[in-house]
Amino acid sequence: MVSIWTPGQVECLPCFDTARLDFPVPAGYQCCLVYMGGSSATHAWDREELAKVAHLRRLPVWVPTPGQDHPGDVALQVVAWLRRNKVPPGRHVLWDMETGKEPDPAWLNMAAGRVAKAGFRNLTYGSMSVVFGNPQRDGYFVANPTGHPHMVSRIGVKGTQYAFDIAVPGGTIDQSLISTDLAHELWLPA
Repeated sequence: MVSIWTPGQVECLPCFDTARLDFPVPAGYQCCLVYMGGSSATHAWDREELAKVAHLRRLPVWVPTPGQDHPGDVALQVVAWLRRNKVPPGRHVLWDMETGKEPDPAWLNMAAGRVAKAGFRNLTYGSMSVVFGNPQRDGYFVANPTGHPHMVSRIGVKGTQYAFDIAVPGGTIDQSLISTDLAHELWLPA
Protein backbone atom coordinates (compact mmCIF):
# COMPACT_ATOMS: atom_id res chain seq x y z
CA MET A 1 0.00 0.00 0.00
CA VAL A 2 1.48 3.35 -1.03
CA SER A 3 1.05 6.01 1.61
CA ILE A 4 2.46 9.33 2.66
CA TRP A 5 2.83 11.07 6.00
CA THR A 6 1.49 14.52 6.56
CA PRO A 7 3.97 16.27 8.87
CA GLY A 8 3.36 15.48 12.52
CA GLN A 9 -0.11 14.11 11.94
CA VAL A 10 -1.28 10.93 10.29
CA GLU A 11 -0.46 8.35 7.64
CA CYS A 12 -2.57 9.04 4.53
CA LEU A 13 -3.46 7.59 1.14
CA PRO A 14 -3.90 9.57 -2.08
CA CYS A 15 -7.46 9.69 -3.39
CA PHE A 16 -9.21 11.26 -6.39
CA ASP A 17 -12.68 12.11 -7.59
CA THR A 18 -14.27 13.36 -10.76
CA ALA A 19 -17.86 14.06 -11.74
CA ARG A 20 -17.57 11.70 -14.74
CA LEU A 21 -14.99 9.00 -15.30
CA ASP A 22 -15.06 8.96 -19.10
CA PHE A 23 -11.25 8.74 -19.31
CA PRO A 24 -8.64 6.25 -18.05
CA VAL A 25 -8.20 5.93 -14.29
CA PRO A 26 -5.26 8.14 -13.31
CA ALA A 27 -2.22 6.36 -11.88
CA GLY A 28 -0.90 6.77 -8.36
CA TYR A 29 -4.15 6.75 -6.37
CA GLN A 30 -5.21 4.22 -3.76
CA CYS A 31 -8.86 5.22 -3.53
CA CYS A 32 -11.62 7.00 -5.40
CA LEU A 33 -14.80 8.83 -4.49
CA VAL A 34 -17.65 7.40 -6.60
CA TYR A 35 -20.88 9.31 -7.18
CA MET A 36 -24.06 7.41 -6.32
CA GLY A 37 -26.42 10.25 -7.24
CA GLY A 38 -28.63 12.73 -5.46
CA SER A 39 -30.74 15.68 -6.57
CA SER A 40 -27.68 17.97 -6.76
CA ALA A 41 -25.27 15.44 -8.30
CA THR A 42 -23.76 16.43 -11.62
CA HIS A 43 -23.85 12.79 -12.70
CA ALA A 44 -24.48 9.41 -11.06
CA TRP A 45 -21.76 6.98 -12.07
CA ASP A 46 -22.87 4.08 -14.24
CA ARG A 47 -21.69 0.46 -14.14
CA GLU A 48 -18.86 1.13 -16.60
CA GLU A 49 -17.46 3.95 -14.47
CA LEU A 50 -17.75 1.87 -11.30
CA ALA A 51 -16.01 -1.08 -12.99
CA LYS A 52 -13.03 1.11 -13.93
CA VAL A 53 -12.24 1.72 -10.24
CA ALA A 54 -13.17 -1.72 -8.84
CA HIS A 55 -9.46 -2.31 -8.11
CA LEU A 56 -9.37 0.70 -5.75
CA ARG A 57 -10.84 1.43 -2.34
CA ARG A 58 -14.05 3.37 -2.99
CA LEU A 59 -16.03 5.94 -1.06
CA PRO A 60 -19.61 6.31 -2.32
CA VAL A 61 -20.82 9.94 -2.34
CA TRP A 62 -24.43 11.16 -2.19
CA VAL A 63 -25.14 14.76 -3.24
CA PRO A 64 -28.51 15.79 -1.76
CA THR A 65 -30.25 19.15 -1.60
CA PRO A 66 -31.03 19.71 2.09
CA GLY A 67 -34.03 21.97 2.48
CA GLN A 68 -35.58 20.48 -0.67
CA ASP A 69 -35.11 16.68 -0.44
CA HIS A 70 -36.89 14.66 2.23
CA PRO A 71 -34.14 13.05 4.34
CA GLY A 72 -36.06 9.80 4.86
CA ASP A 73 -36.59 9.33 1.12
CA VAL A 74 -32.93 10.10 0.44
CA ALA A 75 -31.82 7.55 3.05
CA LEU A 76 -33.89 4.86 1.34
CA GLN A 77 -32.28 5.70 -2.02
CA VAL A 78 -28.78 5.60 -0.53
CA VAL A 79 -29.32 2.23 1.16
CA ALA A 80 -30.88 0.79 -2.02
CA TRP A 81 -27.84 1.90 -4.07
CA LEU A 82 -25.41 0.43 -1.53
CA ARG A 83 -27.23 -2.90 -1.46
CA ARG A 84 -27.68 -3.02 -5.25
CA ASN A 85 -23.94 -2.49 -5.68
CA LYS A 86 -23.05 -5.02 -2.95
CA VAL A 87 -21.31 -2.55 -0.66
CA PRO A 88 -20.85 -4.46 2.62
CA PRO A 89 -22.35 -3.07 5.82
CA GLY A 90 -19.84 -1.21 7.96
CA ARG A 91 -18.49 0.78 5.00
CA HIS A 92 -18.72 4.55 4.68
CA VAL A 93 -20.98 6.89 2.72
CA LEU A 94 -19.94 10.52 2.16
CA TRP A 95 -22.68 13.16 2.39
CA ASP A 96 -21.84 16.21 0.26
CA MET A 97 -23.52 18.88 2.35
CA GLU A 98 -22.71 21.93 0.19
CA THR A 99 -25.71 21.78 -2.06
CA GLY A 100 -28.73 23.20 -0.26
CA LYS A 101 -29.40 24.69 3.12
CA GLU A 102 -25.96 25.02 4.76
CA PRO A 103 -25.41 23.76 7.36
CA ASP A 104 -28.42 21.58 8.14
CA PRO A 105 -27.66 19.36 11.13
CA ALA A 106 -31.23 18.13 11.59
CA TRP A 107 -31.50 17.06 7.93
CA LEU A 108 -28.16 15.24 8.01
CA ASN A 109 -28.90 13.51 11.31
CA MET A 110 -32.21 12.19 10.01
CA ALA A 111 -30.81 10.92 6.67
CA ALA A 112 -27.51 9.60 8.02
CA GLY A 113 -29.24 8.10 11.06
CA ARG A 114 -31.41 5.94 8.83
CA VAL A 115 -28.42 4.89 6.75
CA ALA A 116 -26.57 4.02 9.98
CA LYS A 117 -29.51 1.87 11.11
CA ALA A 118 -29.04 -0.08 7.85
CA GLY A 119 -25.46 -0.80 8.95
CA PHE A 120 -23.41 1.82 7.11
CA ARG A 121 -21.12 4.57 8.41
CA ASN A 122 -21.51 8.24 7.50
CA LEU A 123 -18.98 10.98 6.77
CA THR A 124 -19.83 14.66 6.44
CA TYR A 125 -18.29 16.64 3.54
CA GLY A 126 -18.10 20.38 3.06
CA SER A 127 -15.89 23.43 2.86
CA MET A 128 -14.07 24.72 5.93
CA SER A 129 -16.65 27.52 6.23
CA VAL A 130 -19.66 25.19 6.69
CA VAL A 131 -18.65 21.58 7.33
CA PHE A 132 -18.14 21.92 11.07
CA GLY A 133 -21.65 23.35 11.44
CA ASN A 134 -22.92 19.88 10.57
CA PRO A 135 -22.66 16.86 12.86
CA GLN A 136 -19.46 14.84 12.65
CA ARG A 137 -21.30 11.50 12.42
CA ASP A 138 -18.38 9.06 11.77
CA GLY A 139 -15.99 11.79 10.65
CA TYR A 140 -15.47 14.87 8.51
CA PHE A 141 -14.13 15.07 4.95
CA VAL A 142 -13.08 18.68 4.45
CA ALA A 143 -12.68 20.68 1.23
CA ASN A 144 -9.65 22.92 1.78
CA PRO A 145 -8.17 23.56 -1.71
CA THR A 146 -4.71 24.90 -0.91
CA GLY A 147 -3.21 22.98 -3.84
CA HIS A 148 -0.82 21.21 -1.47
CA PRO A 149 -1.32 17.76 0.08
CA HIS A 150 -2.38 18.14 3.71
CA MET A 151 -4.91 17.04 6.29
CA VAL A 152 -6.98 19.63 8.10
CA SER A 153 -5.85 19.43 11.72
CA ARG A 154 -9.05 19.03 13.69
CA ILE A 155 -10.52 16.18 15.70
CA GLY A 156 -12.73 13.96 13.56
CA VAL A 157 -11.22 14.90 10.17
CA LYS A 158 -10.58 11.72 8.18
CA GLY A 159 -10.06 13.23 4.73
CA THR A 160 -9.08 16.49 3.08
CA GLN A 161 -9.76 17.48 -0.52
CA TYR A 162 -6.81 19.76 -1.22
CA ALA A 163 -6.82 20.40 -5.01
CA PHE A 164 -9.53 20.96 -7.62
CA ASP A 165 -9.50 20.57 -11.42
CA ILE A 166 -6.14 18.86 -11.83
CA ALA A 167 -5.46 17.87 -15.45
CA VAL A 168 -4.85 14.17 -16.10
CA PRO A 169 -4.79 12.32 -19.44
CA GLY A 170 -8.32 12.68 -20.83
CA GLY A 171 -9.90 14.81 -18.11
CA THR A 172 -9.67 16.55 -14.74
CA ILE A 173 -9.81 15.30 -11.16
CA ASP A 174 -9.89 16.63 -7.63
CA GLN A 175 -7.24 15.34 -5.23
CA SER A 176 -7.63 14.32 -1.60
CA LEU A 177 -5.83 12.57 1.20
CA ILE A 178 -7.60 10.13 3.50
CA SER A 179 -6.34 8.65 6.74
CA THR A 180 -5.29 5.01 6.58
CA ASP A 181 -7.81 4.34 9.36
CA LEU A 182 -10.60 5.47 7.04
CA ALA A 183 -9.07 3.55 4.12
CA HIS A 184 -9.61 0.26 5.97
CA GLU A 185 -13.30 1.10 6.37
CA LEU A 186 -14.00 1.87 2.69
CA TRP A 187 -15.61 -0.31 0.04
CA LEU A 188 -12.64 -2.55 -0.66
CA PRO A 189 -11.35 -3.65 -4.08
CA ALA A 190 -13.32 -6.41 -5.81
